[in-house]
Amino acid sequence: MDLHQLLQADYPGITDATVAAMEAAAERHVVRKREYVVRQGHLSRHIYFITGGLLRGVSEQGGREDTLFFAVPGDPFVSVHTLAHDEPAVISLQALEDSEVLAVEIADFRRLLDACPDLERWWSAILLEQVYALERRYVWLSTSSAAERYHTFMQIRRGIVGRIPIKYIAQYLSIAPETLSRIRARK
Repeated sequence: MDLHQLLQADYPGITDATVAAMEAAAERHVVRKREYVVRQGHLSRHIYFITGGLLRGVSEQGGREDTLFFAVPGDPFVSVHTLAHDEPAVISLQALEDSEVLAVEIADFRRLLDACPDLERWWSAILLEQVYALERRYVWLSTSSAAERYHTFMQIRRGIVGRIPIKYIAQYLSIAPETLSRIRARK
């Protein structure tokens, strides 16, 4: 997936000039399996656009990992803590397989937002969708049974589920790995 496809997928109003400006600011990075693009506890000075592979957002607290999301081609990622308050990231972004990202420095991205109204509208739409997804996930986790969460996940993420280690699916669904094994065995 290239940057033009990525930007157009969520907001078809992006102009070719804006795409060209973003491409000029972007740097391509290959990320090997298990490598981190962003590390929790560190400042992250880039916004990333996933162009290939599969990554996960993970938070580590007290030696315990929590997988918060999975990122696929077309998804952007930025540490909101760094972007908004110049604080260290609270979420790591880790490759689950060899992946590829485009990195744009936050300062360059902000400059482009000021210069390109279409990019600003795209960014607004992305942020709104992310808040919506966060709210939906919060309600989903608090009102659905473990089996319901697993079956919903299987429907929504059918294309990637076979590429994700079971322990990360269990973390994402907020269920014990043993419970997930029992649910899977009941198919």
